[in-house]
Amino acid sequence: NNLRMNCWKVVLPWKQLPAHISTHVSTVSHCTRHVSTESRQGILVLNAGSSSLKFNLFSLSKEKRNSVTSVLSGAVNGLTVTGDVVPTVKIKKGKETVISTTISTPTHSASLSFIADTIRSHSSEDIVAVGHRIVHGGTVFPESCVIDSEILEKLAPLNSLAPLHNPHNLAGILAATRIFPTALQVGVFDTGYHRTLPDYAYTYPLPSNLATKYRRYGFHGTSHKYVVEQAARFLGKDKINAISFHLGNGCSVACIKDSESIDTTMGYTPLAGLPMGSRSGDLDPSIIIKLLQDEGYSSEEVSDILHNKSGLYGISGSSDSLTVERGYSTGDPGSTLAFNMFAYSAKKCLGAYSAVLNNKVDCIIFTGGIGENSPLLHRLVCGGLLPVSHDTYSRDTPLCDITGTHSEPRVLVVRTNEELAIARECSKLLQ
Repeated sequence: NNLRMNCWKVVLPWKQLPAHISTHVSTVSHCTRHVSTESRQGILVLNAGSSSLKFNLFSLSKEKRNSVTSVLSGAVNGLTVTGDVVPTVKIKKGKETVISTTISTPTHSASLSFIADTIRSHSSEDIVAVGHRIVHGGTVFPESCVIDSEILEKLAPLNSLAPLHNPHNLAGILAATRIFPTALQVGVFDTGYHRTLPDYAYTYPLPSNLATKYRRYGFHGTSHKYVVEQAARFLGKDKINAISFHLGNGCSVACIKDSESIDTTMGYTPLAGLPMGSRSGDLDPSIIIKLLQDEGYSSEEVSDILHNKSGLYGISGSSDSLTVERGYSTGDPGSTLAFNMFAYSAKKCLGAYSAVLNNKVDCIIFTGGIGENSPLLHRLVCGGLLPVSHDTYSRDTPLCDITGTHSEPRVLVVRTNEELAIARECSKLLQ
């Protein structure tokens, strides 16, 4: 029919992949199909977090390649969250909610299958690219890249650096390749934005032979970069100095100078920094030694404690920050202690990073699940330092200025949109 055709062949390796992923490789190992470039093209973005699976289907503009518009989006929340939280799914087509329900199987794999079925029934976009948020890229992946068999082999060993995230990311890549076999698979790495950290910020004070092997990477980079760009646009500046708080089930703070990351609270893995949903955050290393030597725990048991049984969950019994906030408001002792610890740790970062920037800060940014939705947290973190006002605050507004009267720096609540940022990266690579 004289239409120009594109074709991708996907060959997936099985070596080094986790067992629960490699068992499915045979079903997706070799797939080819032709896709007409004249059809309406779409980019699907998958964001598999530690407790959620978000997706967004974007339509590519035929006139302007870098222009993408969301046509179908949704999220499954409450996955692997410890406590009495039932996984819920909500999917929208534009502003209309087309699905709002709960799911019986609280896994990322089942959620992705549900999402794929929804896309088929509610969209006519021809998926030409699938963008994947990948938490840890190590030093191997400083920038976004097209995922092929060689990239997959290099990704698999990084699972141990982000055990709550990277395995889900890999599973999403394989499942997406099976469901959308002709689409270009693209990896966008959380660690990429922090590649500008200076050596004195990313180097740990270890013997030199170990310090070159173990270093600070930082995470939530796609989110921090996006909200910094939105804040700079709002302030009418090309570059800004900012302190960005990404606070959700996972939490990190980034110190931004001239719109580049120069320090961040997470480290070699996403376990470091603030106390999180079920992760401990920073600890005296001697505690880990004591657990191993004196308490009789194995290294696997210690890892499980630090990743899955600590943080808000360890103190309050729930890893859901909004649930803990409700407990704080009703005077529950465990929730009160956990929420105070959480806010206190964030407030210390505000002071420390203000000093790093020599107090030349254009704005403070709150983003992420609780960062966007908790006026109480805003007040606890900024209280005594920066006045805040929620008179015009709205959870439905992409950016809210909650700065108190005549206050500098500005305090902004910015709704993060990692999916849009990833879609734009896919669009660039499609060219």
